[in-house]
Amino acid sequence: MIGDALLPAADAALVCTIYDPPRARRAWMLSEVLPEGATRYYSLARWALVDALRASGVGPGDPVLVPGLVCREVLAAISVLGASPAFYHVTSQLGAVLAADGGRSAKAVVAVNYFGFPQELDTFRQYCARTGAALIEDNAHGLLSRDESGQWLGSRGDAGVFSFRKTIAVPGGGALVLRRRQEMPPAAPVRPVRRVLLRHHTKQACRRVAGRLGPVRAAAAISAIRRVRQSFVPESTGSSHRDDETRIPIAPDPPAFVSRHITAADPALESERRRALYGLASRILEAADAVPVYPRLPPHVVPYGYPVFAAPSRVPDITARLARHGLPLLRWPDLPEAVASAAPEHYRHLMVVPFLW
Repeated sequence: MIGDALLPAADAALVCTIYDPPRARRAWMLSEVLPEGATRYYSLARWALVDALRASGVGPGDPVLVPGLVCREVLAAISVLGASPAFYHVTSQLGAVLAADGGRSAKAVVAVNYFGFPQELDTFRQYCARTGAALIEDNAHGLLSRDESGQWLGSRGDAGVFSFRKTIAVPGGGALVLRRRQEMPPAAPVRPVRRVLLRHHTKQACRRVAGRLGPVRAAAAISAIRRVRQSFVPESTGSSHRDDETRIPIAPDPPAFVSRHITAADPALESERRRALYGLASRILEAADAVPVYPRLPPHVVPYGYPVFAAPSRVPDITARLARHGLPLLRWPDLPEAVASAAPEHYRHLMVVPFLW
């Protein structure tokens, strides 16, 4: 691994923002980056999805259509309501394939804007028009992103679900925005999440140190810490995976939990740095045997990261190329158990260069 001094200064400064992102230059409000509609804030986006489903009339035993290519934790929101997930296929271009017939119609269908890129919704709208299902737009990766017409992601369905911590360095935070005059469900009881705040403040202190170390040394230090931590944690078991799919670990929280921390970030700088990092990752991996999921970065997209398909035999080389610039590489997602064993190759070869530690 080369030292930071061998990196071009502009690249080193840009990559360093993954570990120590820029602070806000002005005061701003969450309403600036969310679509119009009835809005509620949460500690986690999974709780926002629970209420999106409740607002859509989902109850015990009701089927909810979700992509097979999805994090297992998303299923916990469905489980909380006693509903059942039904999986639809996602192509290698990350587009949805919804069956034209067969099976019981779902009460709601979830469309995912993978990595902050707009999901094509025509297929979903046709399904909803045919069945009466509600369309929930999972925009956990797409805060600050818009589609080609300039419309905010998360504003194109009946409900939009947002996760702030996937884009901005905050301790947590999610939001639900209802777009079709549904009634906001009664709020769940809340309680403070002091452990989450303690972890956030610790990480913020680490960010300031990482900013002084430089990207390569910061990445190496974080990797070493993770290896030490993992050595003290038992390997995952099937039961713990099932817990991920049925339980949401912390309770919903009052809006103050979100608003007190999120505005320390800067939406404009965040958009600029993420788009610049996308270009840098693309240049670094141009000669590698990695297939970009999205060869083109549309003008209004603020990417969560740089997603690629990489065969297992190529991962060590791709990882090494990125590490020379202090860039991480992660496998995404941790698939649901019902999908993992028979998942198509592109589900299992999907990886991402994240743009925030």
